[in-house]
Amino acid sequence: MTELGRVIQSELGSRGFQRIEHLRRQVKSSQGQTLSGLMRMKQNLQKLSPRERYEVAHAFALMLELINACESAYRAYALQRGEKNESGEAEIPYGKIIHVLTAHPTESRSSQILHYFKRIQGLLQAQLAQPRAENHLELFLLLKLAWRIPMSKQRKPTVMDEAEYIYTLVLQRDIIEIYLKKYQQERPFYIRTWVGGDKDGHPGVDEKTMLGSLQMSRGLLLGWLKEELKSFVADLTPVAESPSVEGKKLQRLLAETRELKKLLPGLKRLQAGDAGRVEEFKKNQERIAKTYLRILKMNSVRLNRIRRLVRIFPGLVVPLELREDSSLVHQALKAPHPVLNIARMLRTLSELCAGHDPRLYVGGFVLSRAESEKDILAGVRLAQRYLRKDRLPVIPLFESAHSLENADGIVERYFQLPEQRRRVQRDWDGKFEVMLGYSDSAKESGSLASKVLIQSAMGRLEKKIRAFGLTPIFFHGSGGSVERGGGSVQDQTAWWPASALATAKVTVQGEMIYRGYSSPEVLRRQLEYFEEARQGRKERATPSLSAADQKALETMALATRSSYQEILQEPSFLQVIELATPYTFLKNLKMGSRPSKRQGTLEIQNLRAIPWVLCWTQTRTLFPSWWGVGSFWDRLSRSEKEKYKDLFKRSSFFASFIRLLAFTLAKMDLNIFAMYLQSSRLPKDLARQTEGRFRREFALCRQAIQEITGEKDLLWYRRWLQDSIRLRSPLIHPLSALQLIALQDNDLLLLRETVTGVASGMLTTG
Repeated sequence: MTELGRVIQSELGSRGFQRIEHLRRQVKSSQGQTLSGLMRMKQNLQKLSPRERYEVAHAFALMLELINACESAYRAYALQRGEKNESGEAEIPYGKIIHVLTAHPTESRSSQILHYFKRIQGLLQAQLAQPRAENHLELFLLLKLAWRIPMSKQRKPTVMDEAEYIYTLVLQRDIIEIYLKKYQQERPFYIRTWVGGDKDGHPGVDEKTMLGSLQMSRGLLLGWLKEELKSFVADLTPVAESPSVEGKKLQRLLAETRELKKLLPGLKRLQAGDAGRVEEFKKNQERIAKTYLRILKMNSVRLNRIRRLVRIFPGLVVPLELREDSSLVHQALKAPHPVLNIARMLRTLSELCAGHDPRLYVGGFVLSRAESEKDILAGVRLAQRYLRKDRLPVIPLFESAHSLENADGIVERYFQLPEQRRRVQRDWDGKFEVMLGYSDSAKESGSLASKVLIQSAMGRLEKKIRAFGLTPIFFHGSGGSVERGGGSVQDQTAWWPASALATAKVTVQGEMIYRGYSSPEVLRRQLEYFEEARQGRKERATPSLSAADQKALETMALATRSSYQEILQEPSFLQVIELATPYTFLKNLKMGSRPSKRQGTLEIQNLRAIPWVLCWTQTRTLFPSWWGVGSFWDRLSRSEKEKYKDLFKRSSFFASFIRLLAFTLAKMDLNIFAMYLQSSRLPKDLARQTEGRFRREFALCRQAIQEITGEKDLLWYRRWLQDSIRLRSPLIHPLSALQLIALQDNDLLLLRETVTGVASGMLTTG
């Protein structure tokens, strides 16, 4: 019996344990995975009491999260064993990596459960390195504690809750060591965050949350500085106490260091003029470092570490990215006073800076739904009004099909104004940043069309921005799931232009922050993937597609986009979303501080991209990623199919899409969706029709992948992943059945636990 099994038996007794063990064996059997088997399982689960249903859901959610912890521990252990020594590393071209972190609303697990599973992962990793019998007892105790709390969040988190979740992960001491090491190696790695600055559609974000988020990261960074200065003093004190002339000089140096430490409490609370106080600390720290060098003829290791941290976080905060909808920026510009939140946030930023660079606190001002050059100009003018100087970069976010198709024209018209070019050269270091919206473009057009739109826009934007003598920076607004532009670093970067790799700026969201930052080994490997991609691009340029190849991609994208949008426009499909997915219960999930949908009736444009994907993740259909690909392929002639097979071999972009498509199909289970349809209040004819359409399109899509790749197995390129999916997929089935019962009975505790459990099994919430 496993340790989790022992916990379940100790908590529920033999009868409760046997119920869960029987169910586990049932879903592992071939019969238990058929639609008829799933429906029987659902009927049996309905006979249980609400308490017993929750216990079953909790047990399977814990099983899936424990599988994830085992895989993460093994991966970290393997990476730790296989680490290269510094002298053996390949030479990597200079470049930045920037992670922009956000918690909304893709982390469904509670902070309490994450606390225990972080310890469990560390324990498993230690056991792999050095097996010890007492580790089994500790694992049992940790799982016993985890059993006593829900996997899911039970209250809606605030913006500050999300900030705490992020900062306690990304400002751990062992993670800070990675920032320091990368900076020392001249491979700088920086972090930013949306939390506290992302006003776009979020009623809870204002100047107070902006200050609160900055202050929270400031407190953790000051704690690190205090410890380093304490160690510096401890290292130096024995020598300073000697009666030598050098000792007297060092005593004066220690006195100056103690004065420097006294500045830290005054920095804890951010208020007007903060930048001046930060600069005073930095100047005094540099003076002490120079004095140390003059006395001892060498640099201090401790002071060098402090110097590097201050250069990585020059404002002694994790900088925010501000964001607001372009239409509201126009409104704020028309208002004579700072009525709107974004205006008050910019005014507060100005007070913090007091004449210093606002980039100490904010990396950029992102304009969502940017559709014209007038939107960019409005952002520039609003920033000018409150900051007076032009140091804060204004970043258009191109996320709709229209804006992506016209992005180069928008930028060209903007730069036809000479003063705008001069501003970028003079105040923005000659760099013009553009954000690309993967999630909303995929929600609007489907995954392939979204990727083709972004790929084409990046190529045109790079040429256009360089033609004006400026350096392009691409900020990739992708999520963790494939449906929102996620996937492996290798697949994401395979088709990027060189400029996108020189400064690789990407969003990291929700549960992906935990998976990346809970283990230093895993984070280091993620960064190495970017560095290897940069090295590979140095050795061989991205193969440019011929006009015929690009035309073939666009033809496929247009066809799948048309199929995708056609089904979305069917009134009956909106019924499917409302009645056969968790859509109507999104507000009850308590996952993020941000509203799950915009105000208005049930329309696709009113549903945010993240919960849109959540609906299709929970029902195991992953609909936006693959719809239309199979029917497009089925209509092609033999000669046309041969062209796409050849394109798969030659195009890194197309090969990346096909691999991600295959991964999506491998994770799906249409028997689960059929169970949702048959259990819903949909008319029976509509339920049968929808199931038939999805099964036909899935079969055609699977056939397309097999013919394009020449491989029978969907995950031919990563067979361990195939084993991983096969192991965890059946364990999700009881959670799906229980989720349907929860939806029918309005059992919110059970609903939240099943949503979290399914997310753990699928390795993404949405």
